[in-house]
Parts: sequence; structure tokens; C-alpha cells
Amino acid sequence: MEKQNIVGSFPKFGTKKVMSKVCETCQLGKQARHPFPIQTTHISSKPLEMIHSNVWTMKTKSIGGCRYYVSFIDDHTKKVWVYFMKQKGEVFQHFLNFKAMVEKEKGMNIKCLRSNGRGEYFSNEFNEYLKKHGIQRKYSCSYSPH
Repeated sequence: MEKQNIVGSFPKFGTKKVMSKVCETCQLGKQARHPFPIQTTHISSKPLEMIHSNVWTMKTKSIGGCRYYVSFIDDHTKKVWVYFMKQKGEVFQHFLNFKAMVEKEKGMNIKCLRSNGRGEYFSNEFNEYLKKHGIQRKYSCSYSPH
């Protein structure tokens, strides 16, 4: 738009003097980001082979006082379960409830739990439980789609 003079009052981006006056959003809009690589890992062939989990923060507390929620997604069926939490430390208890429910429902065991490398998944109690029940841990990068 600048080069073709489509907008009359559009700033000239080539000079440092003008760049210091341009709003942050315009500056970020000029930045490029490479796309994430295409996921090459396989999709599970059976339910409960891999469960993806993440903890989310809500800007506003719910009526019940919850500020967080944890999601569990079955890699094969893409079915999603959501549990609301007042504190992030409730993740392990919700995982236990989720595991009991889906394993009874499907007649199968969870094989792998994939989560980001954040603290809510790293209690000693959580780690020991997963080892005891033969559930493999996998980690994804925080703030990425894979």
C-alpha cells in the first residue's frame, strides 16, 4: 500500500525515524513467521493409545470460582474431556478421575500421556503413578500446535 500510494497518510517504513512512531501492531504485522512443519507422527490406531492434555487459564473466574481448566483429548477419536479447576495443582486428581472413567468405558488402558513440559504435570506423585501403571510420558513444546 505504501509503494502504490493507495493510502495517502501511510508512513514510509524505510526510515528509522518513522519506525519509532509506528504503533506496535503495525510493526508486528510487518514481521514474518515460518509455518510449523507438517506433523509426521502417526495418529493412534486405537482409542486411549495417546491422550493429549493441557491446562488453560481463563481471564475471568467462573461462577464456581474456577480460573483454570484441563483438557484431555484422545488422539484416535479426537474426543475431548474438560475439567474445571480452582488451582493448577488439581490436574493429577482430574487425571485419576478421567482415567478411571475412560478405561472402564472403553475396556482399554491409557498407553501414553502427552502434555507440555510445564509444572502442573511434574509432581512426584503424578510421575510415580504413571510409572506404576505403565503409562508412557511424552512432551510437546509449550505454545506450539504439536
